[in-house]
Amino acid sequence: MRLDSEQLEFFRREGYLVVPNALDPVGIQPAIDEITESVDLHAEAAVADGRLSHTYADEPFETRLWKIHQEYEDLYWSVIYGQLQGHGIFALVSNEELLDLAESVVGPEIIGSAVYRLRPKLPGHWHGEVPWHQDSGYFEPVCDNELILTVWVPFVDATVERGCLEVMPGVHKGGVVRHTQLEPGEEGRRAYLEIREEDLPGERVVATPVDRGGVVLLTNRTPHRSTPNRSDVIRWSIDIRYQSADLPTNFPPLTMARNGASGNGAPAADGPESEATLTCYPPESDFLVRSRSRPEAVVRTWQEFNEIRTAHQPADSTVRWE
Repeated sequence: MRLDSEQLEFFRREGYLVVPNALDPVGIQPAIDEITESVDLHAEAAVADGRLSHTYADEPFETRLWKIHQEYEDLYWSVIYGQLQGHGIFALVSNEELLDLAESVVGPEIIGSAVYRLRPKLPGHWHGEVPWHQDSGYFEPVCDNELILTVWVPFVDATVERGCLEVMPGVHKGGVVRHTQLEPGEEGRRAYLEIREEDLPGERVVATPVDRGGVVLLTNRTPHRSTPNRSDVIRWSIDIRYQSADLPTNFPPLTMARNGASGNGAPAADGPESEATLTCYPPESDFLVRSRSRPEAVVRTWQEFNEIRTAHQPADSTVRWE
């Protein structure tokens, strides 16, 4: 599915767009299957170690992790911080329907951004509430003025009650505002960035409920937040990001080509070696998902995807918020 001119105009003006029925639900299932396999493995290990009474395998996808969490909290953290980079996740990030949407916005040469995040928002759980932020708050300053497209994909209907995204429309052209680093959460868990009320660039707030099969598109400078889940099911979602292959990237074939690769694949002696790590998000690896000019470099299998992600040597992000 490609965006029409009216949708593109809305997205460029408002900084977000809800696209119903963007995906055949069949295209979502491989990712759900991979997530389920991960929950299976962690649950079976916890049962074997006596940390969990049973695997809750009879519970549906929408409630299983929540039931487990009420007995054994660590499994939730293992799932959301696990490296899901197998067959199901790759099938989703390389889904042709999603890539058609992305091409409408970023052009035909598409990098799958390093940053994709699985978000199982448990009912009433503190970690599922994400404060106001711009995605660019987490990215390198070199990419502040570039477009990195977020495609927010729900695995279940994302209603207001379940904690759908809220956005602050029409202020994305104003640049990246100041973010504050919050204190780590429970047990030292990873902290969020937050735009404090006095730094918010606008006042109008729009909720973006979307059913399974639909997506929400955001720019990297669109302020957004995730509201509490007040239902009795898990609001499962994943946010995937795409950018033009012309932007800074750490995808090895493009990095070496830009630096002038020597015959053995290393940067040329007179090449700017510092550019080898110039990328929008250094801790994780990018990957080329669509290209007409370099089709041989496109990542086409989940095994290659997994290898690239696993082999990546993380680099530190710039410390820009105190």
